[in-house]
Amino acid sequence: MTSFFVACNEPNPSFETSSSSIPSGEELYALHCASCHGESGDLGLSGAKNLKKSALTISEIKAIVKSGKNGMPSFRGILGAASNIDSVANYVSTLHE
Repeated sequence: MTSFFVACNEPNPSFETSSSSIPSGEELYALHCASCHGESGDLGLSGAKNLKKSALTISEIKAIVKSGKNGMPSFRGILGAASNIDSVANYVSTLHE
C-alpha cells in the first residue's frame, strides 16, 4: 500500500513552473489528484473520497490538502506555494454536485 501512495504522490518530472506559466487549479489537480480521485472527482481509487459528493468548504479542502487525512498524504510539499493550494481547493469545490 505504501508504494501506491508514493506513486500517487510523485510530482510529474516534466512539469515546470515559472513566473510566466503559473499552473491553474485544474492543471494541478490533473497532475497530483486525478490519479486517485479521477478527472471528474469520483474515481475513488484506494479509498479516495468522491469529491462530487463532498460538502466540504474551501477552507476544509485546503486543510486536508495541506495536512492529509486518512490514506491521503499531505500535498503541502508537493504543491508548495499557498496560492497553488488555494487554486486546487477552488477547483475541487467546482466538482461538487
